[in-house]
Amino acid sequence: MRESNAERAAAATLLVAAVLARSLVFVFWPQSHFDADQAVTGLMAKHLSELRAFPVFWYGQSYMLGVEAWLAAPVMRVVGPTVTALKLPLLAMNVAIALLLFSALRRDVGLRAAWAAFATLFFALAAPITSAHLLMANGGSVEPLLYVLLLWVARRHAVWLGLILGVGFLNREFTIYGAAALILLAALRRELLRRDAAIRFATMFGVAALVWGAVQIARRYSSAAGPGTSIADLYTRMPANNLVELLNRPCSNPAAVLSGFGQLFTLHYPQLFGTYVQPIVDFGIESTRWQGARGAGFLLAAVVLIALLRITTRTIARGVPRREDFCLYLIVVSVLSALGYLAGRCGEVELYTMRYELLSLLGMVGLAGWYLAIETDPQLRGAWVVLGSAVLAVSVVAHARLLTEYLTDPPVAAKQELTRALDARHIRYGYADFWTAYYVTFMSRERVIIAANDAVRIRTYNLLVDQHPELAVRISRTPCPGGDKITPAFWLCSR
Repeated sequence: MRESNAERAAAATLLVAAVLARSLVFVFWPQSHFDADQAVTGLMAKHLSELRAFPVFWYGQSYMLGVEAWLAAPVMRVVGPTVTALKLPLLAMNVAIALLLFSALRRDVGLRAAWAAFATLFFALAAPITSAHLLMANGGSVEPLLYVLLLWVARRHAVWLGLILGVGFLNREFTIYGAAALILLAALRRELLRRDAAIRFATMFGVAALVWGAVQIARRYSSAAGPGTSIADLYTRMPANNLVELLNRPCSNPAAVLSGFGQLFTLHYPQLFGTYVQPIVDFGIESTRWQGARGAGFLLAAVVLIALLRITTRTIARGVPRREDFCLYLIVVSVLSALGYLAGRCGEVELYTMRYELLSLLGMVGLAGWYLAIETDPQLRGAWVVLGSAVLAVSVVAHARLLTEYLTDPPVAAKQELTRALDARHIRYGYADFWTAYYVTFMSRERVIIAANDAVRIRTYNLLVDQHPELAVRISRTPCPGGDKITPAFWLCSR
């Protein structure tokens, strides 16, 4: 039965609406999930929008290409330096990822629009903590998902592959999993040693190397640590570049890596897909609400195991037809990502490192799409869709609770109160820890300049505050002799 344009449009609209709905709080309520790491990116974008600085990499280091700042700068030029302006490009990336997944499942796998949309919902309706990750302006959380999909779209075009890989790798090294998956698929199809494939992949890596080299030259002329700085102002203990960072990551203790496999299934995946019951404040989201539901983990396991069993039996019987390559590609990327996560963290799996392994979201979409493409039993497929819908409903309920809280009684972040208190006292300069300094400086739009006294990312502020010792205050999270408690969480202290 042929589907109509109206069906396709309705399915695509549903996906866009789902992404917007689960992103609303994080984009339009600045206090909901914002920290100093994101503030550094916001300050980079502000300086770019004002033509005061031209950073190549994230301030204070020589890796993580400043893509987010460059994308947000034009938005800030128009609407001002706000958290919403910083996150709108990230929201656009989330929408683009959903539409790319939907389009590839339809075009390359041959799924009907309804089934392609359902599979994509495992990304589009990501749980609150995962959604917060996907909208973090911390240098490269959501971008690898986009780069991996762009690599698939450009898989037959060597130069485009190289450009995407080059920029993606500089932005976040996880992009390499997409290139590795393409090579593995070519090997599976016994095409890797063919002349055209060999030339294509050699060109891809060659162009990527040229991009990498060009950026290393550009960084020498960049504002590396704020307006008026250069690479000479970088913290010397930082890795020289992302290649060095990548080579330093792998764990040298295989036993430690193996010890983390169990936690992938008992901790990481339940948190990533929002089935694990936990307060979302655990991830720094300003909220009293929680995500997950008792027994939801078993629903997720059933969805995955049924799909894997059916795919495995079909594959043994007839192999993997080319039309299913996209689904296999997504799954291979997610497997490589999980292995890389364990190897890079020595088997240590925890909530605050979840951003290093978000690509499994794509693997779940690939698994769902593959199952829906091969399932011939309508009753079994219907039962599976019901189970999958139950998993997605857990996420929807969590988002509904969070949105209701922000519509009725929005929380106020402690550092938000601090920013207002400093503004009210007309304090212009100060010193604080990293997590306080850059948050306050961005949220005050640089009306208040706070220099970090520990991890310095923007050396410009330290130089500026040092020039005004008579006006500078010290901000503390603990009481100090003669200090003035200006908010429930912060004190002003003598230097």
